[in-house]
Amino acid sequence: MNVLEIDNIVLNLDRKILGNESKVALKVLKTKDIPSFIKNYFDREAEQWIREESSMFLSSGRFNYDLPEVRKKFDELYDLLKETAIFGRAKLHRVMEQAVKLQTNFLVSPQRTMVQFIYRDNDAITPEEVMNSMKYFLDYAYYYKALEEFFKTNKMETISNTKFKNFIAQLDEMALGQNKTSAAVNVAKVVVGFLNLGREKESETLDADILVNAYQDRNLPEYVKAMKQAIDKGKTSVSVSQLESMLKSFLETGDIEPKVVAKPAKVDVKYEEKTEIFETKNLSHLVSKIEDVKEEAVAESMDSFFQEEEDDIVLAPQPEMKPVAVVDTSKVAISDQLADHMAKQMGQAEVLEDLNKMIEDGDKKTFIKKLFKKNDKEFFALITELNGTPSWKDANNFIDDTFYRLGINPYQKEALALTDAIYARYFPKG
Repeated sequence: MNVLEIDNIVLNLDRKILGNESKVALKVLKTKDIPSFIKNYFDREAEQWIREESSMFLSSGRFNYDLPEVRKKFDELYDLLKETAIFGRAKLHRVMEQAVKLQTNFLVSPQRTMVQFIYRDNDAITPEEVMNSMKYFLDYAYYYKALEEFFKTNKMETISNTKFKNFIAQLDEMALGQNKTSAAVNVAKVVVGFLNLGREKESETLDADILVNAYQDRNLPEYVKAMKQAIDKGKTSVSVSQLESMLKSFLETGDIEPKVVAKPAKVDVKYEEKTEIFETKNLSHLVSKIEDVKEEAVAESMDSFFQEEEDDIVLAPQPEMKPVAVVDTSKVAISDQLADHMAKQMGQAEVLEDLNKMIEDGDKKTFIKKLFKKNDKEFFALITELNGTPSWKDANNFIDDTFYRLGINPYQKEALALTDAIYARYFPKG
C-alpha cells in the first residue's frame, strides 16, 4: 500500500475533525463529516477507556456490584461518560493512525487482518469475543453476518484460531466463487475509493501489487497471476475501469491485454460506506454448507510446565545515541511540511530521548522474547534506526516495514506496547 496515500488519509481526517482545536469530545467527533469506520473506532476506544477505569473499583470487593439495579445504573453512567470522552490532538492522531491502518489492512487483506486483530496472541477465544472484535469492521458485513449465523447454529465455548481461519476461507471460496471476476473488480473499486480519501484529486488507479495482496488473501490464484503479469509488463498501476477486461482476457487467453480493446466503463471512485463485494441474499445457505473443521489435539508446550524466565535473555550494552538532525521542512514535500506543522501542534518533543534509555530492560526482554523470537540483534537494529529518525511519520513507517518483514502481528499486545513506547518518544504528552 502506498505509504504516502495512507499518511494523507490520516492528515485529511485530522484536519476535518480538529481543525485548529486542541481537543475534541467523542460526542462532537461523531457529528463530523467523516467516514463511519473512524467514528466507530473512536467509539470503541472510548468503551475501552471505560472498561479500564471501571475495573479499578468494580474489583475492589467492598460493594456488591452484581445487583441488577446497580449494573443498570452503571450502564447508564457508562453511556453518558462515553460521549464525554476527550481526545487531545496527540492522542486523537495516534488513534486515527490505528483506525486507518486497520481499515486499510482489512479492505485489502480481510482474512489475514481478522485473524491477527481478533486473535492477537491467543490460540482460542469465545464466540462473544470474536463478535465483539468483528464490530470494528463495518465494510464487508457478510463476514459478521455469516459468523453470527454460524454461532447461532453451532454452540461452542471457544473457537480456535485454526477453525476461524478455515471458516472464513470456506466462506470466501463459496461466496466469491459465484462470480469471481465481478468480485475481484469490486474489491479494486472498494480499495481505490478508500485511497481517494487521501488524494488531492480523485483517481481510479491503484498499484497492481495491492491487488496481488488482495487476491492472494482471498485465494484467487488466477487473478494473482494476472496482476503479476501486469507488473512484469510494466503496468505497475492498474485502472479499475479496465480491470474487468484485463482479467477476462487473462482467463481466456493467458494474456492481460485483450485482442479487442473495449471502451472502458466509467467507475465511481468515491468511498462508499459499508460496502459489499457480492450479493449476500443466499448467505445463510452458504453458511450451512461450510464443513466443520476436525482439529487434532495439540501437544502442550513444555513452557506450560517450566515457565521460561525473562532473565535467560542477556542485554548487550548499546552505544550512546548520536544527535538527531532537524529536518528543514522548507525543502520537503508539501505533505511533509503539513505533517511537521501538525506534529508541532500535537506537542512534539523538542529533544528526542534515547530509546535505549526510555524502554525499561524488563520490557526490552519481553519484546525480544515475544516479538523478535529471541533475536536481540533485530530488536536493537530497530531501536538504532529509530534513534536516528527525527519524525514519528518516518518512524511509524519503519516500524510497519519491520513488523511485516519479520512476520510480527501488529495487533499483538506486546507489539502495541512497543509502538506506544516509541510514540511516547516523539509525543511525551500524547
